[in-house]
Amino acid sequence: MELNYGMSLEQKQQLSQNQIQSLEVLAMDSVELSEFLQDEYLENPLLDYSEEHAMPGGREDIGQTYEQTPVLEQNYDDTAEEEDRRRKDIPMPETESIKNYILDQLPDGACSRKLAEFMTDCLDDNGFFTIPVAEVAQKTGVPEAEVSWTLKVLQELEPYGIFAQDLKHSLLKQLEMQGLKNDPVSQVVKEHLQDVADGKISAISRALKLSTAEVRKCIDQIAKLNPRPLGEFGGKRNDYVVPDIIFRKDDGKWEIELNDGWVEDYHINDYYLKMMKESTDAQLGAYFQKKLERIRFVMNSIAQRRRTILQISEQILNVQEHFLDGTGFLKPMTMTDVAESLGIHTSTVSRAIKGKYIQYPCGTVLMKHLFTASVSAAEGSDAVGTMQIKELMKELIRNEDKNKPYSDQKLSSLLKERGIEISRRAVAKYREELGIRGSFDRKIF
Repeated sequence: MELNYGMSLEQKQQLSQNQIQSLEVLAMDSVELSEFLQDEYLENPLLDYSEEHAMPGGREDIGQTYEQTPVLEQNYDDTAEEEDRRRKDIPMPETESIKNYILDQLPDGACSRKLAEFMTDCLDDNGFFTIPVAEVAQKTGVPEAEVSWTLKVLQELEPYGIFAQDLKHSLLKQLEMQGLKNDPVSQVVKEHLQDVADGKISAISRALKLSTAEVRKCIDQIAKLNPRPLGEFGGKRNDYVVPDIIFRKDDGKWEIELNDGWVEDYHINDYYLKMMKESTDAQLGAYFQKKLERIRFVMNSIAQRRRTILQISEQILNVQEHFLDGTGFLKPMTMTDVAESLGIHTSTVSRAIKGKYIQYPCGTVLMKHLFTASVSAAEGSDAVGTMQIKELMKELIRNEDKNKPYSDQKLSSLLKERGIEISRRAVAKYREELGIRGSFDRKIF
């Protein structure tokens, strides 16, 4: 083995710690950015927070910063209008508590109301009771026999299927209350619920010695049951989405707003800035200078984040305007397309849209869901996105002859006639994403 020594010259670009953190700031959503600034506020004495201040620019002279601190001026009417607009995003509190609805049904003296309250609080979001009886007894100090009895009482209450241990038992309870306890549909639920989900009609037919028509009738009955007994109450808690970008259309004109106005409430602390200006202690001055540079870096990073997100949002609006105002489908648009139009790297676009939501007149959407690849179109036809293809597929299946439903290959051919070239495999994939069964399972005998 021969060893050789030599020299080579190569160029490498390494990101500094500040550059890395600047990219991290770009990837933050509004909530993460708020938490980041709160941490900076706690660690940096030169950073202050007040709703009466606006953050000055990042590179002004220290004396100028202290002498002239701009204040965010906002008319009272504008403030009230803004508050009313934001309140539209807050869901109204539920007028009827699920706990009260359940407990009000309890027969007098049937069981301990206190124990029933505890067990109601243990329901999951679907309305199922998955905690072992022994564990409830241990936590409440109540005998297991009493817990079991209380559970049986609660399982008789409406909505039927509540307090079941899982989906199967919930559906069986609902069928029992409909007088179908000994009906073949109950046997299908008890023994072949997974086969129902997988659409294995033939397997169910052979196992239970039922005709395919009878199996289909059973599946139709199951589809009418409630898989989430608490679904009609909207669950026990509300999940909130904080939009990062707001698209608004007034008098036919679009406006784009970043939902980060609270950033302007952070500013340089006047007291420490004055101390820094007047201090003759070199060590203290160096400390304050370091903290001031940190504030400037953070605010410059946030300003760059704002510019990048606004530029990307403008590009999205240019391409997807018809979708955003509810008059059209999503058009093909990739992150690479946006990056090339803005002269930035694709990874920058990816970071900028990560985890961020856009609120627009028709609702709220995750920013990355507005990006979709184009699908090959016939010569002379415009490129189309997957959303439009799925809508066309739904239309074709909705209007098909139910005695002779279209196969995936036939759907592929029909789409090709409309200028969309798509393989049978892709059709099957989109059909499954839409939750539509295959042609055999759609057939009506």
